[in-house]
Amino acid sequence: MTSITFEYPLKKPVISHSFGEDNTNDPIKKDFYKLFDNRHPGVDFSANTGTQVFASFPGIVVRKEFHKGMGNVLGIRNGNIVVLYAHLSEFSVKLGQIIKKGELIALSGNSGGATTEPHLHLEIRDITKSTLKDMVFDPPFGKEIEIKPQFSYKVNNSGTVKTLRFLSIRYFGSEKYWGKIAEVNPKLDTDPDITLSDGTIVLIPNY
Repeated sequence: MTSITFEYPLKKPVISHSFGEDNTNDPIKKDFYKLFDNRHPGVDFSANTGTQVFASFPGIVVRKEFHKGMGNVLGIRNGNIVVLYAHLSEFSVKLGQIIKKGELIALSGNSGGATTEPHLHLEIRDITKSTLKDMVFDPPFGKEIEIKPQFSYKVNNSGTVKTLRFLSIRYFGSEKYWGKIAEVNPKLDTDPDITLSDGTIVLIPNY
């Protein structure tokens, strides 16, 4: 295990929506969080569009895309922990880029359908958990968070075929890291495009 202090993503953080808040009686927001039993899966910060967003945690950029609900969303992984920054107006980093804590990564905004006003949504997930609802937890701002530098992934080819190249893109944001995965899994075929068998346990190293 490794411990790293988790920092606020804004220079002047003002929380407008806390983790776990029940939105059952909110006529608009209750539809945003159905997967989470109508509870808020992250922390929202009041922020005008264009406010600088800084990395709360070091890691590697594994997600940079437009999501229907979260809008422009950035995901940064460190071990088993992924931090999401959502509703962004602009990105300042690229997929596969290694990020230092406190580095400028984006500008806040109001993108996506699950928003009613400009703000920054931050969500933290432990990706070793089995369901999305179990993955999310309350971000420990100003406190240390433990990470697992290496974790196990069980191959499931339903939906998408899993290869070393696919896992490299999923967990490193770039296909160039497939060799790093192969290195810690010496029993696997080293062809990056061979389909991995269902049920295979693959160790995922840190960046």
